[in-house]
Amino acid sequence: MGLNIAMYDKQEIFAKAVEAYNHAEDTITRIDSVFRSISGSDYDPESTLAQFDILLQGVLVSVACSDMIFDDIELQFIKNIAVHGDLFDYIRADSDGEVDLTWEVFTEAETKGQLSLVSILPQVLADQCESFVLPLAAVDFSYSRFGNLPTTPGDFLRSIESDMITIATLLAFVDDEGEPVEVNAAAEMIYALVERHWKGLIEA
Repeated sequence: MGLNIAMYDKQEIFAKAVEAYNHAEDTITRIDSVFRSISGSDYDPESTLAQFDILLQGVLVSVACSDMIFDDIELQFIKNIAVHGDLFDYIRADSDGEVDLTWEVFTEAETKGQLSLVSILPQVLADQCESFVLPLAAVDFSYSRFGNLPTTPGDFLRSIESDMITIATLLAFVDDEGEPVEVNAAAEMIYALVERHWKGLIEA
């Protein structure tokens, strides 16, 4: 990351996370703009940003739960980092209200229940993963094949993933722990939610 996280207090840690979030948001907005221009689509970029928030929160939940302790400071970090979408709002809507989870209910749940949800997030969010990745991977492919910029397949993916890893690593340290298992959990969930789908489209 290039950051000495131990130097920062909790407010500074969140501020650094917001910087990474803003960078990812800007990247996604730019890619969406190119996608609309090359496809002639009236695709709404706000939906891509909302999907990013949902997937990012999925990654962050897996980080927060990986050390078996989901505490209030992690809850506030995860809720406040997202601007356009919310993981549990999506799950509630997608299940027609049958899964009526809130952040507070999830925080108070037993660890076993929290980990059970984390384990099924790649399945629960599969449709969101596909629709999030599609326009971004299309631009990634187009630029690397036909664009006038020197890019290779996966450049945009790596940029967004880097921002997600930065945010997840900062979350891992917000409770003063920063366990390696938390960063590993982030990498595994990012692969399950984003990279696997992206590479599948580019390599198809």
